[in-house]
Amino acid sequence: MVTTQIRKKSDIFGWPLVGFIFKNKIALFAVRTITMLLFVSALYFGFAYPELAQNPYTTAIFWSLFWPFFMIVSIVALGPGFCGICPHGVMGRWFAKFGLQKEVPSWLKHRGIGLAILITLYWLPVYFFPSVLKIPLVASSLFLLLTAVAAVSYYMYKDMAYCSYLCPIGAVTKTFGKIGPVKLETYQSACQECETFDCATACDAGLQPYLFEKKNSMRDCTLCMDCAQSCEAVSFSIVKPMSGLTGEIKDRHNMHVWVFVLLIAVITITMNFHHALCRTPLKADLPWQIAGQWMASVMPFSIDWVGFNALWMAIVSVVFFVFGGFKIASVVAKAPFSDVTKNLAYALAPLMILGSFSHVGSFFFLHYASDLATAYYWLIGDGTVVKPLASFRDKWVHLFSLFGYLGAIASAVLLYIRLGRYKLTLPKRLLSWASAGAMVWFYLFLQWLQIAARS
Repeated sequence: MVTTQIRKKSDIFGWPLVGFIFKNKIALFAVRTITMLLFVSALYFGFAYPELAQNPYTTAIFWSLFWPFFMIVSIVALGPGFCGICPHGVMGRWFAKFGLQKEVPSWLKHRGIGLAILITLYWLPVYFFPSVLKIPLVASSLFLLLTAVAAVSYYMYKDMAYCSYLCPIGAVTKTFGKIGPVKLETYQSACQECETFDCATACDAGLQPYLFEKKNSMRDCTLCMDCAQSCEAVSFSIVKPMSGLTGEIKDRHNMHVWVFVLLIAVITITMNFHHALCRTPLKADLPWQIAGQWMASVMPFSIDWVGFNALWMAIVSVVFFVFGGFKIASVVAKAPFSDVTKNLAYALAPLMILGSFSHVGSFFFLHYASDLATAYYWLIGDGTVVKPLASFRDKWVHLFSLFGYLGAIASAVLLYIRLGRYKLTLPKRLLSWASAGAMVWFYLFLQWLQIAARS
């Protein structure tokens, strides 16, 4: 155990106040308590006042605070940062003290389970039944179900199994934990003489923080900071943008590939299909619009058939462009398709990340800010309904789409850099880059189509 450590300037633990909040037990307890109170109160009011007209608080907390900021923004900024204050994670560390702590069965050790839950319980309802998750009773029921699953999992199995395999954003946070702008590591000079390994002993997930730097991966780290409180040799440092995406990633996994592919499909591309392009003069001619109107005429159910078709067409399109482009690149590079896929998929991260920022940024002014303000007034007994800060008619709101362009450019650059792992002549490298970037070119085509349709 190390009791004193000279810290680098980039080490957040060495910063006044900020470092205190991230590392101090009392400060973390206060943040986690506030988050838990928000979560529990949203659950309670969702059942006590089940209709949206009665209760704007529940949906505002879950969908205008937790989802866009505590999850999406924090994942981008801190990787698994939200996991450190997540109510389920807090509950898990408590259950781990007296639970059965059995070995996780092999059938449960699949990181795709959580991602499948995310797609099934969130994204499918968003596009199939756009308003259903906005009903307080439905939102509270969904999170109560997840809480029950988490409680059983934490009690039954060791190493925070719910976080690793069942959490809907678990696969997402683990993937972005590898490439985020912050890294939890250790000062190797101090670790060389360590014999107690207190950082590993303190970890409820059974991880070894002293190996994070060597593997260029934080693996299943939830940034609970238990290891940092047990040894001063633990560091939490800011790294150069995209530094984790340019070098070798040793702990590569097929699930990380599917995280990028599916999130680009259900967020970036489906949003372009269903929202952006459907607000242009091209609306009547879009295939998902035509198919959706026809399906609505023959199956008049309470389903957004346009959203349904936009979703599956987006998934098919992304799978085709990503894997088709990578396949051609693997042939040109004369490298195994699986290796090329795992290597190049990380270059798609900026497209997904900044594409999400485009959505979150604009929706803050269109919905999130006013929803949260209205929820506050409702909570204090004031019936004030706050109007949105902007509308789609405001041209400046569309400036957030620039994030998408930046993401596309960054992904294109990273693809070229990561192709450097293969010994290619310049013409072959350019050809591989052109094919591997098919998803990027398709995204830019959609942006051009929107501009052309409006001009």
